[in-house]
Amino acid sequence: MKETPKQTYNPKVLLEIVLVLALMIGVKSIFDYLGVNGAGSIGIWSGIVAATMFMKKEGIKWKDLGFFLPKGRRDWLINLGLAFLTVIIVFLVMGLILDPILSYYGLEKPTDVASRFQFFLGKPLYFILYLITVVWIGAALGEELLMRGFLLNRLSDFFGKSKFGWVVSLLVHAAFFGMLHSYQGLAGIITTAFIALVFGTVYLVAKKRLFPVIIAHMVINTISLTAFYLTGGVVN
Repeated sequence: MKETPKQTYNPKVLLEIVLVLALMIGVKSIFDYLGVNGAGSIGIWSGIVAATMFMKKEGIKWKDLGFFLPKGRRDWLINLGLAFLTVIIVFLVMGLILDPILSYYGLEKPTDVASRFQFFLGKPLYFILYLITVVWIGAALGEELLMRGFLLNRLSDFFGKSKFGWVVSLLVHAAFFGMLHSYQGLAGIITTAFIALVFGTVYLVAKKRLFPVIIAHMVINTISLTAFYLTGGVVN
């Protein structure tokens, strides 16, 4: 279905984006201050609620932004294949290119970054609960809905639906996603911005389907957190 061209550089669209992201950051900051585990996920879902309200006024549903399950065996295989390919690309580029470059320039994540995960070490029930609620529902599902589903599309409404507009939207959304991880230092910002670029590109290549990037996000985070748990916090 051909997309209807929209007015670019619309201040209303920009205000909507700012309000949603400001709410998300504000809620996260409050719960961070209170020392609540999963503050980021609470912030993300607060942003999703606000985004849903704005979308409803324009008659936009999450399904329109790619939030639906594959239909039929072939569609499932294609979506799962894209998810698997995304995971491979992220790990290969990070392991063979990005991490060595960051290490060469002395860019490492702060040593206290992993401290937020110490509470579930040696406690399998806490680990599983955190994995499901924060990693899967909060990060994998929530971040993909808000970052790729809402933010990337609304940025394209602002910058335009041309190839140039999509490229700018992709870069801006990746930069913002990286800045959300500033607590991980410059290395964390660069790493997460790169991941956002990959996820955003896959989302567009998959004709704006969120399922492949949700699954890829879930797998990558699960592998990283499980490795951290099994090694007693050595891997971060």
